[in-house]
Amino acid sequence: MKKSFLSCVALVATLFVACNKESYYHTMGLQYPQSIAVVDADQTLDSVVFATTDNFNLTSNADWMTVPDSMRSGRIQNVYQMIWMVASPLVFETNTTGKIRTALLTIHCTGANEWDQSATATYKQLHWLNITVPAPNYAYKDGDITDAAFVMTDSATQVSDSLCFRVHGNWTLTEGAFVHPTTMEGEAGKNIVRLTIDPNLSADERQEQIVLTSNGISTPIVVKQKGRKEETE
Repeated sequence: MKKSFLSCVALVATLFVACNKESYYHTMGLQYPQSIAVVDADQTLDSVVFATTDNFNLTSNADWMTVPDSMRSGRIQNVYQMIWMVASPLVFETNTTGKIRTALLTIHCTGANEWDQSATATYKQLHWLNITVPAPNYAYKDGDITDAAFVMTDSATQVSDSLCFRVHGNWTLTEGAFVHPTTMEGEAGKNIVRLTIDPNLSADERQEQIVLTSNGISTPIVVKQKGRKEETE
């Protein structure tokens, strides 16, 4: 393993220098994620960052989250017994399962004097796109989030609204019978799309669905528009 893969540099300070071959300082610890990393359904890359003084191996328990071959193990020539920061990329398959899924990444470090230690990083991948406006309405089961719905409600006379989202790939957006996005496609990143809305001349509420798609993941957004009767009551 080349040192260029192990991080830019070791930490500045040497924690302990052995006086003889029998003494050796060992440590390892997760820097990111420190608890749980939540990744988006269309996300294909993230990372793990940890500190170690010793050789390491990385293993995933899920076939949809993999560690590049070049980072699955590393041999640290730790002559000066320094702490090295290791940042490894992780590769995800997009989540088309329709449910939240969880993967565990195990970091196993071994060193001199039979030193052996492991830590586990948890990655939870959502099955919907990262839409912030409208805000998600979450569904729960046994205290855990299981799903999210996106609904915006407009008045009968409202003629525009906005959709805000962050995606990891090129995206497309459909239109509805009375909802017309001013932009139908775009690139990865944070996006704000203005929606043109036809006035509702009916007394009754109506609703339409538009669909946002990125990296093969589609998430519906429901647009509800109040009727004229509701406005005057």
